[in-house]
Amino acid sequence: MSTQAREEHAVGSNYATGHRPLDILIVTSEAPPIVSGISTCIDRLATGLAARDHNVRVLSSAQIRRIVAGEIRLSSFITHWPRIARELRHLDVVNVHGPVPTMSDVFLALCERLPSHSRPAIVYTYHSPIDIQGAFRMSALYNKLHERLALRADRIIASSQHYARQHRSRYGPRVQTIPWGADRRESPRPRVSPAPGELKALFVGQMRPYKGIETLLAAAAGQPWLKLTLVGHGSAAASYQKLAHRLNATNARFLGHVTHAELDEQYASNDVVILPSVTRAEAFGLVLVEGMSAGCVPVASDLPGVRDVAGPTGLVVPPRDPEALRSALRGLAKDPAQLERLSAASRIAAETYTWERCISSYERVLLDAVRSRYARLHGLPMLPELDEPERLRVITTPDAALPAPRLSVTVPEMPVIATSDPVEA
Repeated sequence: MSTQAREEHAVGSNYATGHRPLDILIVTSEAPPIVSGISTCIDRLATGLAARDHNVRVLSSAQIRRIVAGEIRLSSFITHWPRIARELRHLDVVNVHGPVPTMSDVFLALCERLPSHSRPAIVYTYHSPIDIQGAFRMSALYNKLHERLALRADRIIASSQHYARQHRSRYGPRVQTIPWGADRRESPRPRVSPAPGELKALFVGQMRPYKGIETLLAAAAGQPWLKLTLVGHGSAAASYQKLAHRLNATNARFLGHVTHAELDEQYASNDVVILPSVTRAEAFGLVLVEGMSAGCVPVASDLPGVRDVAGPTGLVVPPRDPEALRSALRGLAKDPAQLERLSAASRIAAETYTWERCISSYERVLLDAVRSRYARLHGLPMLPELDEPERLRVITTPDAALPAPRLSVTVPEMPVIATSDPVEA
């Protein structure tokens, strides 16, 4: 652990000193064993909070069945509500992530109907609006409804300043920006300079329509100076490989799923990491931060949230514009000095995106929400110690409850982002 990481851990630990551990439930679309960007974030958040002695439970679509039809995902969450509602009185705080249609909206709406003494503090984490291609009006109406539901939470967290500003109101809950993190590379190996006029570019993500892979392949086709590697898999992986063949994009290679070590190797051996997403379902771009920490220059679509990550040290281009993307990449290939400057700046910028800082910030918001709610209900600023801490029980299957009071998480190798809901990082 680096000096900065140790200092951040000390800050988080000191903040919680003198307070009993919190009983926390995280409600999210996806968590391990599902493989996705949001699943990675939830895993790191839950593991980090548990390491700080909090009791953490995660309730996700891994336990609550859902129906998937293309980009439409419907959850059976409402059928489990009676059991969940009975367990809420044993919790201090719920961190609900959304928007997740028929899951986060149902929780926020029904939780409001509970008596005050039966409802824990609620911290809502907003990822991105629902933005389904071909359903713009329906998506817009849903997003307005969900923004109103979010205002019922005690605190709101967003991963970017843009979406934090969107939820701020004079009489609404306190809103805070907490970016996601990336594993810091203490001693990154020296990068190999590309051959004159060449550029090695990396895409890491899900093979899904909103990721903009069609735009990326169109930009790369017929450009022998560009060596493109695509990492990831999903329902549309085969169709994208066929598209590359039709476009004669012989400079593009598909690696599919790779291990954590192999992904690190790809970040270290490429010059840029590209996120060509075409809708606002791309909220943050976790892969951008991971690539930046290895010295990759981020090149991303000009989308809210994403531009906050890529813009300062990389290049931002209009979505769905292959020519603009190709021109941006060509400019980097022709200017090795600029590429080197942006690479060094990106590595420095990535140092601010640490999991330790993210978890410390989440812990502070969760504690603040619990104290504030308890003070409003009882007129006391401090939380009391529990005489006999009750066993925390939250369902993980339709017929059973979680047996253990402590989150047990085995941190897996860093997975490649695969198919998930449109609310990922």
